[in-house]
Amino acid sequence: MIARKFSVRPAAASRLSISTSLVALALVSAPAFAQDNETADKPADVAKDEPNIVVTGTRIKGINPVGSALIPIGREDIEKLGGGTTNDALRKIPQVINFGGSNDQLGGSVIQNTSLNSFFAKSINLRGLGTASTLSLVNGHRVAPQGPNGQLFDADNIPGIAVERIEVVADGGSAIYGSDAIGGVVNYITRQPENTLEAQFRVGLANSVQEYIGSIAAGRKWDTGGFFLAYEYQKRTALEADDRPELFNSDLSPYGGGANPIFSSPANVQFTANGPAYGIPAGTTGGITLGQLSTTTNRQNAWKGADAVPSGERHAVVGTFRQHLGDSITFSADGFYSRHSYVLKGVASTATLTVPNTNPYSPCFAGKADNSATLDCPANGNVLVPYNFLNALGPATNAGYEEIWSISGGLEFKLGHGWSANLSGYYSTDVGSNRVDNQLNTSGLNRALGATVAGTTKPAGVDFFNPFCDSSASTCNSPATLDLFRAYTKLGSTYKLTGGSANIGGSLFDIGGGSVRVALGGELHHDFLSGTGQVSNTRTDNVGIATGVPTSNKRDVKSGYAELFVPLVGSGNAMPGIARLELDVAVRYDHYSDVGHTTNPKIGVNYSPVGGLTFHGSYGTSFRAPTLVDVNKYATAGFLPRNATGAAVGLSPANGSFQYAYPIGGNADLKPEKAKTWSIGFDVSPELVKNVHLGVTYYNIVYTDKVDTAAYNAPIGAVLNSGLYDSFVVYNPVYFPTKSKMTLAQYVAYWNQLTSDPGLPVLGVVDPTTLIAIVDARRNNSGVVKTDGIDFNFLYDIPGNFADFRIGAQANYTFRYKTAPIPGAVLKNEVNHFGYPARFTGKIELGVDKGGFSGTAFINFVNSRTITRDFLPAAVPDSYRNIGSYTTFDLNLRYKFKDSDSGWSNGLAISLSAQNLFDATPPLVVNSGGTPIRFDPSYSSSLGRFVSLQLSKKFY
Repeated sequence: MIARKFSVRPAAASRLSISTSLVALALVSAPAFAQDNETADKPADVAKDEPNIVVTGTRIKGINPVGSALIPIGREDIEKLGGGTTNDALRKIPQVINFGGSNDQLGGSVIQNTSLNSFFAKSINLRGLGTASTLSLVNGHRVAPQGPNGQLFDADNIPGIAVERIEVVADGGSAIYGSDAIGGVVNYITRQPENTLEAQFRVGLANSVQEYIGSIAAGRKWDTGGFFLAYEYQKRTALEADDRPELFNSDLSPYGGGANPIFSSPANVQFTANGPAYGIPAGTTGGITLGQLSTTTNRQNAWKGADAVPSGERHAVVGTFRQHLGDSITFSADGFYSRHSYVLKGVASTATLTVPNTNPYSPCFAGKADNSATLDCPANGNVLVPYNFLNALGPATNAGYEEIWSISGGLEFKLGHGWSANLSGYYSTDVGSNRVDNQLNTSGLNRALGATVAGTTKPAGVDFFNPFCDSSASTCNSPATLDLFRAYTKLGSTYKLTGGSANIGGSLFDIGGGSVRVALGGELHHDFLSGTGQVSNTRTDNVGIATGVPTSNKRDVKSGYAELFVPLVGSGNAMPGIARLELDVAVRYDHYSDVGHTTNPKIGVNYSPVGGLTFHGSYGTSFRAPTLVDVNKYATAGFLPRNATGAAVGLSPANGSFQYAYPIGGNADLKPEKAKTWSIGFDVSPELVKNVHLGVTYYNIVYTDKVDTAAYNAPIGAVLNSGLYDSFVVYNPVYFPTKSKMTLAQYVAYWNQLTSDPGLPVLGVVDPTTLIAIVDARRNNSGVVKTDGIDFNFLYDIPGNFADFRIGAQANYTFRYKTAPIPGAVLKNEVNHFGYPARFTGKIELGVDKGGFSGTAFINFVNSRTITRDFLPAAVPDSYRNIGSYTTFDLNLRYKFKDSDSGWSNGLAISLSAQNLFDATPPLVVNSGGTPIRFDPSYSSSLGRFVSLQLSKKFY
């Protein structure tokens, strides 16, 4: 669905032209052919009952963003695509990559901070630069960011029935909008007041999954204003991992990797660490003797009993209001509310239990007879039991919600002579919370096993925990025993955003090409984040004690901006070889109360040598301010001890164990991330060949000072010995005398000073004299990304006597996606590697329209890729590094009855759609991680074929 031309006519919003074919999903639309010749030089006054049009990517009314491509998605486009939600439609755009913004990314390797999406939002990630690098707006203004880290916006907050259009600019936009617009901007524009009453109902089915969506919208328009209001309800059942065993399976032995883990029930017994695992027979109900142990090891799929995708429910409300207060003043307001709740049965807790000989169920219980000729108990009587708590405690169930609401209002003033001004304010709040149950309190568990912890044992009258029983066959432990160690973790956050803006704009004077226009303005906003942090009783002395450090942070942001549009050549002074030449220059200054200030310019050019051909280019800088969590030193913070062998860290003996420590959490010294972006391209709509559009754009992005935990992500040996990470490391002079800049006494004093803050716990026992190094694993400005590529789109509408046909194609080709964890490190080209953008993604559209019938087929393609040894399990051979290409087919059939029909069919539309029509299985990816999966969720879905039926009825 490629846009031929996105043309804004300043006379009335109703004349806004958006192609209702695959336009919405064009890689790139025509980049601002300003207005047509008849209206390009006219002032941007609007009819009394219509809003003035400001297109995303510019502050100047009545023009399109110069030099940057605009991708518009209309409401009818969403319906033709066959997707059920706003998010479904946006994910059809090839620039959108499913890194970190999906609710089905559980399992496998964690990429692009997917672990930060704690409330399972569905957020847009343009060009794979991260969800935090894509700015989401609603009707042109900011709303509170979502997620506990404040770096997401759930696209489904705005239901499809309430969307007038979505405008995407996949180009740096900080000169216009400020922070976060490095990858681009997504602006959700809601429907304006109109006389309507309509309803939709949709049911969608996949194997083992059901989805239901019901929507209703109503509006009224009068001479001086009106309102629009919409409500939507969504519900989807969970996808259980057991229903997709070919995708969610921890047994990688068919590919040369490890078998299912030995954490199981019935469990196994080991007499030495990493020693042979002897299986406990199935059906065992009480204790066990040595002679009953089997030489066959029990194994269990780590995904057993878990969900791959959570169940979810959403309520969303959207409204707009307009009222003219005389001939020159208009009041307008918009708002939305969305509450998303979910339940996820997570992977069950596992642990290697150390069972003392005081536990009567142990085969090595003091006084129990040795009835084995081959097995003997250890001298200390302790045995090890790798155990899966699925049947004892249940899955680690994660239940939570996220609720966001926003309201904005303002006054628009017509000042005459083509000038207007507006004053607006907005307020938005996001609240999220979740709780993960059925986790383990280690101290309580050890007491239940029979150990003495901190001088205490299990309470009298409560039975010992029995891990030697087959809990899949019987109830092996009482609730009182399980309650000694059944633990939880809670997470909560509240983000409040208050702001306002004022701007003025209009025509300065006329030149040969038309009116020189300007927009000037400023913006203020106050951000406040508070959270409970992670409140948990997993690490405390007993389950009755929970710890957590409440966090809060705030900032004030002051901004000023200016934009100038200069039509050097237009219809009034066109000459051979220069039919149109336009220049747009914008600059914005932002001052943050906590991270400093930044100034970002942007320049755009459109050049048409002849009608139907336009060359366009842009250059600018953008930035992303670190989130309030990023700069809060107490956010998920503390000191994390770790151990490594001498061989790993370059110390002797090679098999010795050496301890180091990671300070983790936020960093108050962070500064904004920065980017330089430029693009150049052309769009062709030949006058001799009607209804054809071709667009090609080359883009180039250099992204520096990315906030990352580089020293934590790198192997500890590289951190300590490569020299590249020395600025992140404080060395102990005893172990690294040539690298350390301290005496041992100074080093110990430094450690004691670091850990003196009670809000920064030391998560383990540490002797600073034997701590070989302190490695700064906090968030730091360290990452570098350089990427470039080509966006391509083509559309040909073929009118015919019998029917009208559509042929379209969109594609993205990424030349490079180079990354480095820290400045100075060699940039590594990761394009076409697992966890990074694919080299080529594209889709073909084939459509037919006849009367009220519309049929559209899509062919979606992702080229073959590779998985690097970083993500491929160590034992899996290189022959499995290849990830095959993936082709899927979508089909949407829609019939809209004529509005003139009387009776029940008046205003009725019926849609039948199928995503992944032929149920193509995702290509095999032998994906490592604690819970391995066998596909790449960034470019494929675990749902398989998804068929849906939608009924729409417009009553008037």
